[in-house]
Amino acid sequence: MAHEITSNDHLVLAGKAAWHGFGTVVEDAPTTQEALKLARMEWNVLETNYLKGYAPTMTADNEYRTDKWKFTVREDTQEILGCVTSGYQPIQNRDLAKFCSELSMDSVVKVESAGSLFGGRRLWFLLKADTFNVGQTGGTTDDPVTPYILVANGHDGTLSFTGMTTSIRVVCNNTLSWALRGKGKVFSYKHTANIMSRIDEARESMHKALTGLQNFKDACNHLRSRTMTRQEVQAFFLDVYANVVDPIVKTSASERQSNNPFVPYETDRRYTNALDNIDKISRNFDDEYQVAGATYWNAFNATSRWLQDRNRKVGDHHTYNVVMGTAAENTSKAFKMALAAAGS
Repeated sequence: MAHEITSNDHLVLAGKAAWHGFGTVVEDAPTTQEALKLARMEWNVLETNYLKGYAPTMTADNEYRTDKWKFTVREDTQEILGCVTSGYQPIQNRDLAKFCSELSMDSVVKVESAGSLFGGRRLWFLLKADTFNVGQTGGTTDDPVTPYILVANGHDGTLSFTGMTTSIRVVCNNTLSWALRGKGKVFSYKHTANIMSRIDEARESMHKALTGLQNFKDACNHLRSRTMTRQEVQAFFLDVYANVVDPIVKTSASERQSNNPFVPYETDRRYTNALDNIDKISRNFDDEYQVAGATYWNAFNATSRWLQDRNRKVGDHHTYNVVMGTAAENTSKAFKMALAAAGS
């Protein structure tokens, strides 16, 4: 199963169900301790270097002992979660929940989702930061921006204790994997013998990241406050397209006189495509004019919407492209260009 939610796993989600239909859906975002209970993650992880009758192939009399390695075992199901080095130190689920609760600041609102995968080998808590709207001052807006804080942990030796910012609503292994591949990682610690002594360090790193979210919010509002002329809008679209997608070049006289007929054809094709695509971006801008006005925020969103719809893929592949792939990288470039053009 792509979602990797076994019969011994569970999850809790606030507000809406996941595509796979698993888990407990609650109307209000729970606290971390409530999420721990609702996601049925109150079990402990045991450590042992001695096995007797654990594995399906072992009878009650079969024994195995090792000094170099040890096994992590899920206490409630007695399932072996992993074989790890003797210096490995687990972080218990209750400690993970406590860590998340102590991250709470004014910008964090309880738990968006939490759960386990692979029979308890991986776990996560997804904290939803404040959703903010970028729209007309004092007016109604339909332009919400929601950042998330992901804290993930593993009990099988394959996943470090990890914290990061992300735009992905984690509900299964696919979305957890995509989030963990992202560039918003704030900390990542191996499960060495002193890992619990680094909890305060991890918390401080995450608090700094949350401060960064405020900077992002300020940047979005700055783009919304800066108006543009029609000429500036068109110049911005041309600039982003030329620098992010493809240079906009007309066929030169020398190219038309070239003995290779493909050269002017290819140049003309790319030039025509550029004009067609910029027309699509301009229509995105016009569609949102009543909400966002003639602002750099509208210009950026018109561009990012086109970038994310460009070469649209279906299903999971499109989701990955938007949040992790080329579309995400190009959107980030467009955002920086918008900020530079908007000035102070």
